[in-house]
Amino acid sequence: MASDQISVLNLKIYHEKQKRQLCLLHALNNLFQKEEFRQAELDDICENFDDRRWFNSHRSWIGLGNYDANILVAALELKELSVVWFDRRLSVNRINHEAVMAYIFNVPSISYIPFMKGRHWFTVRRFDDHYYNLDSKLQSAVRIDDFVAFSNQILAEGNQLLLVTRPEDQEKCINRGDEET
Repeated sequence: MASDQISVLNLKIYHEKQKRQLCLLHALNNLFQKEEFRQAELDDICENFDDRRWFNSHRSWIGLGNYDANILVAALELKELSVVWFDRRLSVNRINHEAVMAYIFNVPSISYIPFMKGRHWFTVRRFDDHYYNLDSKLQSAVRIDDFVAFSNQILAEGNQLLLVTRPEDQEKCINRGDEET
């Protein structure tokens, strides 16, 4: 697995780089800051949902990755974590960042094959009060100066944001009041 550890002011950040269509694998490993999962484990999760090895509805038809959200949720549940889907109509200001371990974005992926439309997963994590984009398509982790603006822009384009949290913090992730907070 191609990965780097970059140092930012004595902070070591684990960052896996894109390989095939394994962005969900990289997003998970970047979230955990180590090689927590392997492709075989995610494939096993797929086959638990759908026992077809080929043409499995939870990954690309030839088994190169491109896993769907069900695999993300199941993998995180194996690690006793939960996912909260963020309503993109809301401002990211509504997120209670203290209750969130990581942010996983799902955006369109440019395909070289015209009829294949894929999605790309990437993780954003906070280290020492700064947010870092751990997208496996980047050469290394990139510090995000304004997380709210960064996230609101991605959501305004119709993409998804999933909040990774502990089960006991699920209800605390989003401030539900009328205020923008």
